Amino acid sequence: MTKQNKKKILWIEDEQALVNLYKDAIELIDNAEFEFMQLGQQAIDKIKEIQEGKAEKPDLILLDLLLPDVNGDKVCEVIRNTPATKDIPVFVLTNYTGEEMENKMTKDLNAEKYLVKTEWGPIRLIPFLKEKLGLK
Repeated sequence: MTKQNKKKILWIEDEQALVNLYKDAIELIDNAEFEFMQLGQQAIDKIKEIQEGKAEKPDLILLDLLLPDVNGDKVCEVIRNTPATKDIPVFVLTNYTGEEMENKMTKDLNAEKYLVKTEWGPIRLIPFLKEKLGLK
């Protein structure tokens, strides 16, 4: 696959140790390109750039809920309310468990998946992402 055909994943996650843990496994995905952000506001700025045609649209967004500035549910609202990004699949990957939040994210904000980090380590997450992105 050429660089142009690579699948792009935007991952908003503030825990650097977790990013480091997943990064090694992620690098095993040949045809994917990841961009990491640690703040919700960075992601919101990126969404604005995508809407303005100044940044490439990711094929999938991985989103943590508990971020140091803007929480993930607010980021997801911006994604869903922006015409250029409203159809991008959003997978919530969080330690925050709770039926109310899961319902808000999947039903109200149309997140495709709600994944709890303790259940979705790299060994399970990477094949799942590859499958969702149609990668071998």
